[in-house]
Amino acid sequence: MYPISCLLPDHGAPRFAAQARRSFLLLGLAMMCFLFLTAQSASAAVRSGTKAQSLWVQLGKSQWIAQGNGARILYVIFDPNCPYCHVLIDQLQPLIPELGLQVRYLVVGYLDPVSSAGKAAYILQAKNPLAALLRNEKEFNMQHFGGVPAIVPDARTRTLLRQHMDLLIASGERIVPTEIYKDRRGRVQIHHGTFDAFALDSVLQSIAK
Repeated sequence: MYPISCLLPDHGAPRFAAQARRSFLLLGLAMMCFLFLTAQSASAAVRSGTKAQSLWVQLGKSQWIAQGNGARILYVIFDPNCPYCHVLIDQLQPLIPELGLQVRYLVVGYLDPVSSAGKAAYILQAKNPLAALLRNEKEFNMQHFGGVPAIVPDARTRTLLRQHMDLLIASGERIVPTEIYKDRRGRVQIHHGTFDAFALDSVLQSIAK
């Protein structure tokens, strides 16, 4: 999972310095992914309150990309270049039909100020956004991260990316992936980070139908 504060761009650097900075960031992403794969995420769910309920309403009105048509609704906020997000989305694939899920993806683009936003734009501006999202994950690799090309976001996409980022901030942490769902008691649960396979299955089964 990635906090936004460690990945702010340096717009005043010369071109060669900016390229070096980007290479450093990509190397950092690779190292962080390696560390993640050897340790369990420690992020804990936050139980519902007024702000969480308000966030749930805002999520319902937002523009998300749906996968599955089950009764259990799970929102996932992700970045196309995020290895943690890639692991989560990959874990979800067989569980979506098995557990009757509808996963609603909201894409943000901030881990790399150019590449992430450009790949998010490719997904949002595609004729079939879900197919583009799944292509990004299928072709994900640790050299270039997200598998789709980066394009220039149009005005509508820039607005959507800002809205999605606002929702991520409203969740309480600027971390991807972030998962939001309602449990069987109707409480909104917000989780920042990933789960091990056992915890993920337990969480998904706890989502209200």
